Formats: sequence, C-alpha cells, structure tokens
Amino acid sequence: MSGLLFKDIDRRATAWRVIKFLDRPLDHYLAMSGKNRADLKSPILDNQPKGTPSGNANENRMVNIWLAGQVVDCVALAMQHSRKQCQDVLLGQYTVDEMSNNELAEALHLSTTTFTERKQEALNEFADRFEYWITKRGLTGEVPDLHVYR
Repeated sequence: MSGLLFKDIDRRATAWRVIKFLDRPLDHYLAMSGKNRADLKSPILDNQPKGTPSGNANENRMVNIWLAGQVVDCVALAMQHSRKQCQDVLLGQYTVDEMSNNELAEALHLSTTTFTERKQEALNEFADRFEYWITKRGLTGEVPDLHVYR
C-alpha cells in the first residue's frame, strides 16, 4: 500500500510544473477571486464550505468566482504551512515581493547552487501541500495535480 503513497515523482519536472502554475494560472485565479499576491502571505481562516457548490446555469459565474477563491486559499495555505526554508523561497518569489532568483539567493545568503536546490525542494513541497489542501477542500477534480510521475 505504501507504493501508492510514495509514487515515483520526477522532482525536476514537478518543480517546472509548479513554476508554470504559480506564474500564469495563479494570476487567473487571483483575478477571478478579487485577490492579489499580497493575500498569499496573510493567514486564511479555514471556515469555507467544503466541496464544489452546485446550481443552475445562472449560478455558473458565482461558482467560478467561489472556486477561484478556494484555489487561491489552497495556494496560500500550502505556502504558509511549508517548512520555514521553503516559505522563504515561495513567499519571496511568488507573492507581492516577486524577487528574482539572484535577489532572493542574495537575501537568503545562499550560493546559486544551494538556492537552486532549495528552490526545487520548496516547489516540490508546495506540490505536496497544495495537493493536501485541494483534497481537503474537495476540489480534486477541479484542479490538476502538480506532480509529474515517472
């Protein structure tokens, strides 16, 4: 059974998939939810209803707005619940600060090689934690898995 839990994940490809998600699709979710990258640093109350609401065609727009907000909340929760060294990378680069690799490596007092390793580790941890929050919120079918499996 543990073979299902620890599937063979391509860590490099997963990191690239997370980067792509945090660049473009996240901006769409932020815009649709009325939130911005600064909101990713703020604590989020986990009192939202679980699962996707259902309704008639007239409610589709509101459902999409609600869903976008849920995804943004899951992104923020995944970042906020990461280990400190991963938070430093994720929050420094993908929130309102939007620091470059070089700026962030310098701010964290890391060599380029160490920063690259730490960033890949942070992106993979984000994929794991994001999957947890998406599953917990009942959104598994709405958002693709960010992991890349071998």
